[in-house]
Amino acid sequence: MKHKTLIFVISFFALQMACRPESEPIDFGHDACTHCKMTIMDKRYAAELITPKGRAYKFDDIVCLLQYNAANTPASGTRFLVTDYSDSSHPFTDAQKAVYLHSESFKTPMNGRCAAFSQEKNAIPHKDNLEQRLLKWEDLTQLKP
Repeated sequence: MKHKTLIFVISFFALQMACRPESEPIDFGHDACTHCKMTIMDKRYAAELITPKGRAYKFDDIVCLLQYNAANTPASGTRFLVTDYSDSSHPFTDAQKAVYLHSESFKTPMNGRCAAFSQEKNAIPHKDNLEQRLLKWEDLTQLKP
């Protein structure tokens, strides 16, 4: 009986992992931002919102994601993803775990002036040069684009 229970538990968790909605690659130069409708061009500032049912909404600027999110109450389980400004080879990172810098130096598509970094160590060189403080996901709602 213990063997069947173990198989059930492993199967259950495998199914849970398989059902987790994944990000959808952005076709840069072709896909349009869900919020502002501009063509998504710059990999350094792209973002994505994934609904619990797996629908992907793509954004050309982190601020577009924030504005869309503020206007549309997200369902529980919605995932927010951002690209790492310093490493565009990595497709997406969890927006709620990323760190951010907000500066006039970042020439973002919708003038949001915000860059995301998957790890604090990636942001530190930019932070020191710009003399800015690191921000968390919760801090972004206070930004005025």
